[in-house]
This record gives sequence, structure tokens and C-alpha cells, in this order.
Amino acid sequence: MYKVLFTVFIIIVAVTLRLTAVFQKPSYEDLIITNLKKSVLNCEFVRLLDEYVIVKHIVRKNENIQKIAQKYGTDVSTIKGLNNLESLILSPKQKILVINKKGHIHKLRHGDTLGKIAYKYKVNEKTILIANDLEYEEDISDKKVLFIPGARINFTEFLWPVRNCRIASRFGLRKHPIFKKKIFHEGLDLAKSYGTPIRSASDGRVGFAGYRIGYGRMVVVYHKDGFSTLYGHLKSYCVQAKQCVKAGQVIGEMGSSGYSTGPHLHFEVRKYDRPVNPIKYLNR
Repeated sequence: MYKVLFTVFIIIVAVTLRLTAVFQKPSYEDLIITNLKKSVLNCEFVRLLDEYVIVKHIVRKNENIQKIAQKYGTDVSTIKGLNNLESLILSPKQKILVINKKGHIHKLRHGDTLGKIAYKYKVNEKTILIANDLEYEEDISDKKVLFIPGARINFTEFLWPVRNCRIASRFGLRKHPIFKKKIFHEGLDLAKSYGTPIRSASDGRVGFAGYRIGYGRMVVVYHKDGFSTLYGHLKSYCVQAKQCVKAGQVIGEMGSSGYSTGPHLHFEVRKYDRPVNPIKYLNR
């Protein structure tokens, strides 16, 4: 009889604790304490938080980006934008960042204002303040990043900087034509005749125009959403730093300056200064 009563008591306590965990939202402090414990992060716990929280997630076997987004209460677009993912295919044990809300994390830069940020993401200024627990625009000066609720990042498409060209070397590990050893190639080598016009792949502002060892005469153009493009081994360039350029505008001529074995353009696409495969972004 006592065993039966004890069992019933244990069941009631377990159910009560479970219901309490479901209906009571945890606080940010609770999450910090939980993360200090040597245990697997509770996705449901993170999803219920009122505050936005960014956590590191290790991809498990048979886990895809859709399942991860659902676990944390976010969406695929948010995870893709947060991690600058070129592909939706994830590998087991891959480490990614996940946020428990739908939106985008904007890194504040010099000159950013609440109005500019709201206009860029097409989100109301007050919505941004509320989402970041701020009262006034001046308060963003104390922040390094802002959460933009509901913002979706569309990956940029670029124009080919050389028309009707040949791809002489692709993005990835290759044997260097001069040093004769395997070195990671951070762009595309686009070959054509000496003096061929080189065009800006998208609207932007010139960040650098000059000479650098290896690249020779080169131009760097900064674009929206953290993208930049690099044009190396030029014969000459006709733009200067801080100059605004349009997509398709001629910025130089194909040459063979720097470490080069013949006329071609070394073309790079970078996202927040990290090289990405240009083929995935070039307009088909």
C-alpha cells in the first residue's frame, strides 16, 4: 500500500515539475546558469526566452538546417544569414551560431544611425528599439550589434567583371603556377587578351586602388551587406579610393602585374573580409 502511495506521489511531483517548466518562461540569468553546467544545451529552454540569445550549436548526425531552426524557434533564412552559409547542407559536428528569434544581427559600424539601419532593413525604428530593450536612439552607441526582427538577408548577385572570358583557375586548393606548391586560391582567374576592360561587379564604393605585392595593380570595391570584390593583376585602373562606382562600370584593364604568368584577372568575392566562392554569387 505504501509503495503504491509513494509511486503516485512521485508521479504527481514529476508532472507538476514538467508543467512548471513548460508554462514558466526562463530568464536570461537562468540560461547563463544552465550554460555553466556540463550538459547539452536545452533548445526548448532557449526558444522560450523573451530576450534574443545567440548560442553555438554543434550539428548532430541526421540533423538538417530546417530541424535546427524549428528547435530554436527561428527560420532557415536567419541561420543562413547569421553564419553566411553558401549552402543549406550541414555536416555532422559542424559548429554554427543560432539565434532564438527570426531576424538578422546587424554589426554596428561608424556612421550608423537608427534611421539608416531601419531604412536598410525596411523595419520600423521603434520595433528595433523594443527588440533590443532600448528607449532612445542614442542608446545604440553602447551596442556592438543590433537584432533586427523580421529582417531577411538576400544574397547578392554580381555581374561577371570580364565579358566572354575563360576561367583559367577556380576557387580552392591548387598548385601555384609560380611557387609550384599547393596554395589555397581565394578567387577566380578569368583569362582574356591584354587590355580587356574590367568592370565593377556591382554598385559600390572603391576601398583601395593601388599596387600590392602578389596582386600587382589592384582595385577593391565595397558593396552592401558586407560584400566586397577584388580585382588583381591589372594593367591599369581608372578609379580612386572613396569613388562610387556602378555595376558594369569600367574600373581598369586586364594585365599581368604582380605574381602572374600571363594576362588575366584575379577576381575575389569576400563577405565580411572572408573569401567565398565567386561562382556562387556571379549572375548566371
